[in-house]
Amino acid sequence: MIIKLNAWLTLPTGDLLRVGELAIKDPDSRGALPGQFRYVPEYLEASQAFSLDPLHLPLVAALFDADRPHSGVHGVFEDSLPDDWGRKLMARRYKLGRAEQRVPHLLQLLGDQGLGALRYLEKGTPAPLAIGVSCRHLAELALMAEKFEQDPTAMAEDELSMLFQAGSSPGGARPKALVVDENGAYLAKFASSKDALDVVSLEAATMELARRAGIETAVANLVALGSRKCLLVKRFDVNAAGGRNHLVSMQSLLKADGYYNAGYRDLAEVIKHVSAAPQRDLRMLYRQMVFNVMIGNTDDHLKNFCMLHDDLGWRLSPAFDLVPNIGANQGHVLRIGLDNCPQGIEKVLAEAKYFGIKRRQVALALAVQVYEVVAGWGPVFAECGVPANDAKIIGKDINNRLKRVIPSA
Repeated sequence: MIIKLNAWLTLPTGDLLRVGELAIKDPDSRGALPGQFRYVPEYLEASQAFSLDPLHLPLVAALFDADRPHSGVHGVFEDSLPDDWGRKLMARRYKLGRAEQRVPHLLQLLGDQGLGALRYLEKGTPAPLAIGVSCRHLAELALMAEKFEQDPTAMAEDELSMLFQAGSSPGGARPKALVVDENGAYLAKFASSKDALDVVSLEAATMELARRAGIETAVANLVALGSRKCLLVKRFDVNAAGGRNHLVSMQSLLKADGYYNAGYRDLAEVIKHVSAAPQRDLRMLYRQMVFNVMIGNTDDHLKNFCMLHDDLGWRLSPAFDLVPNIGANQGHVLRIGLDNCPQGIEKVLAEAKYFGIKRRQVALALAVQVYEVVAGWGPVFAECGVPANDAKIIGKDINNRLKRVIPSA
């Protein structure tokens, strides 16, 4: 079976352009070729046109075989889909069996509900964008998400309608929803029933520490919902004019699928080839790497880094999904140099040259700036309402990491 879809792009102005055509064979078809994509002539001729994937989909009239044979599409299209939480919602909403939960089928159902600027239709022109449920319903959404996580089959269809509307597109495994208010669009992140720690408050505190450490982060605000909490993260794929900014993950740009072995140097190489402001983005990525090492953000996988396209071209997106080591992991997902468990300041400083920082004194000054902010984690944890016992557990881990990086500081 072949699924044919038209890919549409919502521009920062809000205007729509048909970008290209996808033809995807069911991966179970014997002898199936990978899916294919081509830009349509009207897009190639448009003054606003740009490459959807600057490394793998150049802006030319050609047929491109998918670089993810298992899913049948290029990574940039799979980036539109949710991960674990959102896919569970899609499976429940459309009553999908296991065989129907493959990427081609999910894109067909996703339509215009994905994050980023891409939308998918079999025929016709997309309807006006719907970007989430009103923030007035946050408390209801939090309760629905909690019930759904505990038992997806126990809720009636009418109970789930709002959650379906708000929660089908965000990525990641944790409960979340897309919401809006008069000031913009947000990703609402809720607590999980599986949490052993107050992850919502810990993420809020980590995002604030990162901001104070000089990292451009997504704007995040902690909201009390009675006995529950929610972290509202402002969406950077939705701009002030109501249009969209296109995103492509570092996982797609590096063609990493399944188990992969990658490091921060690999991200730096992508920035050198793609960014419209490479010096700025390289410095920002290096600062975030240093921060992640010191705070213990070990879940630093490739989908947590994106390149964003706006009126100025490609740039590193604001940082998001920053949390301390809540999973008690031994090492980082991404290598720092050749090591997933860096010990000592010299290993961190030795990486600076790969980020265009040639002088050791400059790299050291940057690391000390980050150190001084992270070392002040206590008041920030308190401001964000991190429970005392959680602060004790995570704070001990952070202090140990700081000592390993800069023992004499």
